[in-house]
Amino acid sequence: MKKILVFDDEEAIRMLYEIELSEEGYEVISSGDASKWLEMIREHRPHVVVMDKKMGNQDGLDILHQIRRYFPVLPLVLCTAYASEDLNENPRLVDFHATKTSDMKDLKEKVKAALLLPRR
Repeated sequence: MKKILVFDDEEAIRMLYEIELSEEGYEVISSGDASKWLEMIREHRPHVVVMDKKMGNQDGLDILHQIRRYFPVLPLVLCTAYASEDLNENPRLVDFHATKTSDMKDLKEKVKAALLLPRR
């Protein structure tokens, strides 16, 4: 079973992602505290990480930079309601960008595509 690690500071969003992605057949692990990214990746060994750009007082993009540095082949999906102009400076930071809405179609498609990425 493929594992998806979700970081989002909104509990309702995490619950929605857990339900919807679990129904797609994935094991979903989630946290509202992205500062635990390293221990969670090491412990759970996810196939894909999904992260929000805004994580309370944490910047999701900073954390994504760190994840990419230490786990360069781990597929990353940025799921946010905010514009992602910051990605133009570093287009290889994330593999996919999904728009955060109550319609999970976009996120599900991006997670599925991320799982198909060849290991670089």
